[in-house]
Amino acid sequence: MRKVWAVLLGAAVAALPACSSNVLHGVDERAANEATAALERAGIGAEKLLDDATPAGGAGYTVRVARGDGARAVDLLHALGLPRERRRGFSETYGQPSLIPTPSEERARYLDALAGEIERTLEAVDGVVSARVHLVLEESDPLNAEPKPRVPARAAVLLKARPGAAPLREADVQKLVAGSVAGLEPGAVAVVLAAATEPPEYAGPVFASLGPLRVSPGTRPLLLGALAVALALLALLAGLLFVTARRLAALERETGARLPPAPG
Repeated sequence: MRKVWAVLLGAAVAALPACSSNVLHGVDERAANEATAALERAGIGAEKLLDDATPAGGAGYTVRVARGDGARAVDLLHALGLPRERRRGFSETYGQPSLIPTPSEERARYLDALAGEIERTLEAVDGVVSARVHLVLEESDPLNAEPKPRVPARAAVLLKARPGAAPLREADVQKLVAGSVAGLEPGAVAVVLAAATEPPEYAGPVFASLGPLRVSPGTRPLLLGALAVALALLALLAGLLFVTARRLAALERETGARLPPAPG
């Protein structure tokens, strides 16, 4: 009987995850919190779970939703640009220094770190979904006596913003980027503004019938699974009680037959 109980409990535990879908896996806690909050605001129930993944030496998290909401959750996160790509700033780039860095390697690392810091600043603006920055630093000819650089500094910026939002003007972006790079003029910053994918509209919860109950489509499979497991456990308990009652009755009859008759 213990084996039967173990099998039923194992089936119940295995059935619960089957009714849910993982939309994110191995992300850091900040990305998991942002995704969970965005899904909850859109009316999609989400759960944040700690898993075994360790991105960048930290704890990894999984974001799970009901299987019926999986496709809508993925579309919503994609439209919102979540999870955001991890930007490598100066602390990340120079946190693990190279043993023997060459001048070209140091220059490339500096450009990568500087671009990452600018991208972080731009993405901190409300309405900006993602930002990409490409930098070219000025180069001077060491043999040229004139101070004019051989290759002037320039930059290219791609901004994706939510539809209908204009968080930054082109001139503001040019000033911000030029102010972060030595020798860069605002006119040498090319800015491209693009509209991000519009999030799917949420028309409120659509309830499905489950007997006398009205539940959301995403939780219906989970509720059905829980009801099936509960009915199976009740049936098993009823069978156990029936078998126990029969054994007790048989034991009483056997005990009564062995007892000597009472003296008259």
